[in-house]
Amino acid sequence: MGSRALALLAFVLVCSAATYPKGVDVSNHQGSSIDWLQVAGAGYTFAFAKASEGTTFTDATYAINRTGTKAAGLYFGAYHFAQPAGTSDATITASAIAQADHFVDVAQPRGGDLPPVLDLETVNGLKQPALVKWTQAWLDEVTARTGVSAMIYTSPSFWKTYLGDTTSFATGSHHLWVAHWTSAGAPLVPASNWGGLGWSFWQWSDCLSVPGISTKCVDGDRVNGPDPGGFALAALPSGAPSSATPPTLVGTPRAGAKLAAVPGTWNGGKPVTFTYQWEACDGVGANCVPISGATLESYTPSVNDVGHTIVVTVTATSKSLAATASSAPTTPVAAASGATVPAVTAPPQISGTAVVGSTLTATTGTWSGSPTSYSFQWQRCDASAGACAPIEGATAATYLLTPGDIGATIELFVNATNSVGAQTATSSPTGVVLAAPVPAPTPESATAQLGQAGAVVTADGSATVTWQPGAVPAGTAVGLATSGAQLALTLSPQIKTLAWPLDIAYATPPDTQVVGFSTDGRVWSAVAPLTAGALPSGLLAGVYQGQVLTRKPGFYRLFVPNAWGDPRKVSRFAPRLRRVAPIRVTTLRSGARIVSTRMSTPSQIFFQPGRRRILAPGTFPVKIRVRRGTHVVHLVAVDPYGRRGGFTLSFR
Repeated sequence: MGSRALALLAFVLVCSAATYPKGVDVSNHQGSSIDWLQVAGAGYTFAFAKASEGTTFTDATYAINRTGTKAAGLYFGAYHFAQPAGTSDATITASAIAQADHFVDVAQPRGGDLPPVLDLETVNGLKQPALVKWTQAWLDEVTARTGVSAMIYTSPSFWKTYLGDTTSFATGSHHLWVAHWTSAGAPLVPASNWGGLGWSFWQWSDCLSVPGISTKCVDGDRVNGPDPGGFALAALPSGAPSSATPPTLVGTPRAGAKLAAVPGTWNGGKPVTFTYQWEACDGVGANCVPISGATLESYTPSVNDVGHTIVVTVTATSKSLAATASSAPTTPVAAASGATVPAVTAPPQISGTAVVGSTLTATTGTWSGSPTSYSFQWQRCDASAGACAPIEGATAATYLLTPGDIGATIELFVNATNSVGAQTATSSPTGVVLAAPVPAPTPESATAQLGQAGAVVTADGSATVTWQPGAVPAGTAVGLATSGAQLALTLSPQIKTLAWPLDIAYATPPDTQVVGFSTDGRVWSAVAPLTAGALPSGLLAGVYQGQVLTRKPGFYRLFVPNAWGDPRKVSRFAPRLRRVAPIRVTTLRSGARIVSTRMSTPSQIFFQPGRRRILAPGTFPVKIRVRRGTHVVHLVAVDPYGRRGGFTLSFR
């Protein structure tokens, strides 16, 4: 190629590079006083900011930079400076997952952001296969939590030297932000032009002078496209999480050797957070019991786990919605030596009556291997002795049956331990636990007795409240009285929330009415209908077949469905009005004016002017006659509970 042609090509490349939208990347080294409006005014359209490093460092300027760039109209992305670590598959995986979790917690990626970034600049002694494994684990965890594929920041020489120039991440939909400081029109791109995809972002300089940033040198970046928005994340999905692929375990099940949990993949709402509960199971992966304190992404089996299989249960939470999934069990945990663990020769036994308020007593059973200690875990199972789950805190040799055990059977795990390890044996289940007999109700008030059920009826016989042993602390006075159109349930001394529900039964079942609850007798909330005769642990009150199950004292009242005051139709907050249509002003021949529009309300309201009752939340028409010269109209909304809200219509 001739010299004139080379010069022309160089000119074209430089001009082409100059047309790439430009951006910067910053960290605490640029300080906390960046003037992002000046940066945007100088033609910069995007910025990446450091969010985290390792598992403990949070960049103090990250939140400031996120707010500042958004206010200035720049596209924004976050990056994590990697500190790879680990000496085994399990420790490498655990390190990567812990760092990815720290990054997501700090960065909080959301729709409209640029992709999250893994900044790979150091290896900390990891060889090529280990670093590839660490990188993949970090990227997989970010994808599991956010539903998006993170980008990789690296230089061509680093990628070729320490990651073997692998193309696996390019084919896995992870874009490249390449660090190549050059005045050339294009960067060098590793991994066979990143698997044919090329670069997405290019850090072409490490020392730019940028208006609005006081430090001498700022990293300069370009985006491979007409607009950084082409790489922006879509809105993250919402809804309840659901397991797509189950969690898996990495590592060898041996006492003293770490295991790492990979949480699997999840459909549904993002971002999602993961919590872990490791469990020790019997030799075939059944009868699993939570391991106390084992709630991190990794777990190191102890001698107590020898002979047990290990399972991890992962809970995925998106906003207030959660779901769980469990891994397959490991093979039995091997001992650090060749000695034998205890073995049961006669199983544990349970004695006692399966009635709420009764105490069950356990024996340890008979064991070989000379156990030096025993531990207990009681389990609650369904009526057919299946679907068992550990009972929180039930780790003594005795167990007091509670109202939550009604309809269930009870089993016992006994764990025997010696110097080599531990083994678990299971008792036979009890019969189905029955409710304790309820005595005849006393009028208006009764004091709860230890181990006994109780009942109170209103003076007029309109309603009765009953409780099972343990639902109300012994010595507590339970009162039930009518107050006008409402019931007043009281506890003395006052208890805000009970562990187990009371049962309020109306003499005339309120099947066609809505049950409302109030703590002050003025503002009401609807009591949710239940699909079964048990109150879920996270719910304070519910209605099932005309009976109210409640953990909370207060007032209860019946409302006519869809009528004025129906608490399902009244907002939790004071009334709010919002205009949802243009204001139209019509002048009559008389000179008076008709102002019309549409408003919305999230609640039933009494609307003024017009003195109308709006019985259903939603939109409604407004038409007001005003005098000539009137330009402002004040609207007032009052809900059925007396709370007020207003809105001002201004017009010409």
